[in-house]
Amino acid sequence: MKQVPETKVKLTDVKELMNKGYNLLQELREEVDAPVVKAEFLTKEVTAVYGEEAARKFYDPKNFKREGAMPKPVLKTLFGEGGVQTLDGEEHHHRKNYFMDLMSPDRMEAYHELLAKNVSEELGKQHGEFELFDLANKVLFNTISEWSGINLERYDSKTLEKLARNQISMISGAVTSPIDHIKGIKDRNESEKWAQDLIEEARKHPVPGKEHLALYAFAHATDLYGELLPVEVAAVELLNIIRPTVALTVWVALMGHALFAERNVYEEVKGNFGELQDSFIQEMRRYYPFFPMLPAIAVNDVEIDGYLIAKESFVVLDLYGSNHDERTITSPGQFDVKRYVGRAKDISYKEEYEMIAQGGGKFREMHRCAGEWITLHSLRVFSDQLVNKYEFTVPQQDWTIPMNQFPTYPNSKVLLFKE
Repeated sequence: MKQVPETKVKLTDVKELMNKGYNLLQELREEVDAPVVKAEFLTKEVTAVYGEEAARKFYDPKNFKREGAMPKPVLKTLFGEGGVQTLDGEEHHHRKNYFMDLMSPDRMEAYHELLAKNVSEELGKQHGEFELFDLANKVLFNTISEWSGINLERYDSKTLEKLARNQISMISGAVTSPIDHIKGIKDRNESEKWAQDLIEEARKHPVPGKEHLALYAFAHATDLYGELLPVEVAAVELLNIIRPTVALTVWVALMGHALFAERNVYEEVKGNFGELQDSFIQEMRRYYPFFPMLPAIAVNDVEIDGYLIAKESFVVLDLYGSNHDERTITSPGQFDVKRYVGRAKDISYKEEYEMIAQGGGKFREMHRCAGEWITLHSLRVFSDQLVNKYEFTVPQQDWTIPMNQFPTYPNSKVLLFKE
């Protein structure tokens, strides 16, 4: 096995390199002309890998662990302390089952129907110019909260809008500016307090027949030893249902870019919607930047692409780079709505590593996002509403998608006009 080529990032180059954003790891790979690269950022050594083979090795618990890998800034804003993303082994498997049990076909159908109703009502109210991003943020938060068993009637509209914005703030505060990070921590603390109050109330006043709803499932979730999860941890897991779903606001904005920035895509999808809908959705998830990378720590020496990854190495899997890997994807820089025709559902229900916008591997056993099916249902609802149910005029706007912003979406947040 070959030794991993190394590059040292000078302090004077850090800002310029970080501005590469989603393309940062590709830049480092190109610098050493290798598929695996080790870079020293200040005092931290990071080994970056990408591609289908790397993903197979990365998600194998015999090779890598998650415990201790997630940077503190990400835990404090994005994932929260003690959440399922930080666990390994039996503890992870036990906790993950709570999430997967919520994703049953009947519960997914209930989510789909509720979201379709809410999106249709909200779009029906629009007259004149509006931002698709803000509309999606509101509707997704209200829908996932209601689906989870939360009574929204007890809150006024301003409180709901603030809670909805908090979910996006927790994401953008993870790896951006210090100001955004501080705001992300504040908004996470506010969201966790809200969720803790809900968990405590659900424990005091359990409702028979609602055990299958997320609020009550996590309120009564136990650890490996049968003890109730601490309120703080149960609240984090409830938010791990709500926050990622509200994060789909970003996908909806990127869908708006795909459909309306270039009208030929809209016309092609509309002309054969039944056949192209799911292929369009999967290609959108592959093509656009979403979550940039995932960290882990090597528990053994691992060989990836012919290079030796030493035990205890801090490793990141480049998700965006993997979904644009010329070694396994034909013309990855081209948006092809027909790329997954006939295979679209397999990508999220059978295939484990071909496309890893939301992680790879097996859903129950590995660290693949339990909410991928909610993602598909959400994007099916929005694509149907945007393409088939309403007619929009598209104002002039800034369609730029900044690659150094996380999460990223068009600068204009997708402006649409409806009579």
